[in-house]
Amino acid sequence: MKNITLKLMTLAALLSCGGSAAASDFDLSSLNATDIKASQASIKVPAPQVEADELLGLDMNIRVPFKMLKNSMEEMAVSEKRLTIIDKSAPVIFKSGEFLKVSNIKIDQGGIVIIPTLTLKPFLEGRDKLAIRVQKIQLHASMEPSARVAEPAMTDEQVTVQIMDVLIKAVYSSLDARLKDKNIPLKAQDLVKLSYDKAAWTLRATVNSKIIRMFMPADMMGDLHLTGFAFNETGLTLKLQTAE
Repeated sequence: MKNITLKLMTLAALLSCGGSAAASDFDLSSLNATDIKASQASIKVPAPQVEADELLGLDMNIRVPFKMLKNSMEEMAVSEKRLTIIDKSAPVIFKSGEFLKVSNIKIDQGGIVIIPTLTLKPFLEGRDKLAIRVQKIQLHASMEPSARVAEPAMTDEQVTVQIMDVLIKAVYSSLDARLKDKNIPLKAQDLVKLSYDKAAWTLRATVNSKIIRMFMPADMMGDLHLTGFAFNETGLTLKLQTAE
């Protein structure tokens, strides 16, 4: 039970950075439907009500290396055929000053091939709410010979909407495929909800903090929340805490 709980806590934490990193690198292969049913069954045992100040508290940081995020992007590209990693030996996500950069990806939108470099500013908007603002976008776009009709030129705003649509669907597809493969009765959107606000040029991720409660005895620990976010040259750091 302890091992199952730790894996699920790690999974939910890593999903808060916007995708499937935990699925590929924290080995969901050892977590299956039997584990889920067993841990859910433990919750059904009647337990007395416990005051909040009697619950276990948790305060921890989880480091997510950029190499892990690149592996996750490669897994996403398997599920979402419109997304391609151009050079698998080169970085995809890296720190650039006070920002993060995403490059080395190609997106095919119906024969229009877009190769973007995104400069991103991630920040917490609130508890369990991660936002990623697009500070700058540099593009190279070309038309595949198979494209039947030339599309009108798109603005940077329109192209960014297209890119985010592909990335969001890639995250959901990759995670749904992994959960289905392991017979885990959950959907990607049960764990994290992603949306892009084109007016604010901001991708938002909201983590379902109650998901871990499904797998833990009701009298053990309060809900676990994402309360901090930082990054350096090697990766991201997520701060997780139970409510005070």
